[in-house]
Amino acid sequence: MRVAYFINQYPKVSHSFIRREIQALERLGVAVQRIALRGWADPVADASDQAEKLLTRYVLQGGVSKLFWATTLAALAAPAMFLKAFWLSLQMGRRADRPWPYHLIYLAEACRMLPWLRADGVRHVHAHFGTNSAEVVMLVQALGGPGYSFTVHGPEEFDKPEFIHLGEKIIRARFVVAISSYGRSQLYRWVPHSQWAKVQVVHCGLEQAFHDVAVKCQCQLPHARYVSAACVSKRPVAIVGGSAQFARPWHGARAGVGR
Repeated sequence: MRVAYFINQYPKVSHSFIRREIQALERLGVAVQRIALRGWADPVADASDQAEKLLTRYVLQGGVSKLFWATTLAALAAPAMFLKAFWLSLQMGRRADRPWPYHLIYLAEACRMLPWLRADGVRHVHAHFGTNSAEVVMLVQALGGPGYSFTVHGPEEFDKPEFIHLGEKIIRARFVVAISSYGRSQLYRWVPHSQWAKVQVVHCGLEQAFHDVAVKCQCQLPHARYVSAACVSKRPVAIVGGSAQFARPWHGARAGVGR
């Protein structure tokens, strides 16, 4: 079986879990095509990510002209399917967090992907994140491409579900992945009960090699450093502060945040 993975940006240091997921599928005998919007020009330090970059096709590489010709060819090849996808993109732009021009660009991106998927015999597309990447693969399906699924990580999807039409994306999908039971409960809110069975929990795990590394006790060290991506929604400050409160009775720990 051949499937495709679609991500906004890949490879990326904070997307190593996607790389592990893809490689795990390949070890099971599934052929995976990597497609991303961007990332071809970004430097990557990890050798595994460097290898992934060579395997990835980039939708936006080549600029506006590539998107324009792909859209024109899709419209000429299957006018009825194109109009169906065009109408869907307009619907996605109603009461949305982004205006209509963005959704028409998503349609053009779907048109660019479609021939790649057909040429490789891809039967299913999986997207990570329920925002624009899920919309692009939904439009690929509307154009006559393979069915899709997507993984919802949160919290962005949970903050504005109505304005990214999360329910519509779930209803049209073959299945949807939540990374926690809480995430699944949030997805349940936006679809009828008949759709609940397609929402499954798949935790973001670590490979055995990570656990096999010998652990050295750091209990006697006076300081510890916590490094986090600059993502306010993930509350790194709260993690640092909570850790300090827990450790203070034993080590007199203090919390500080630097930039």
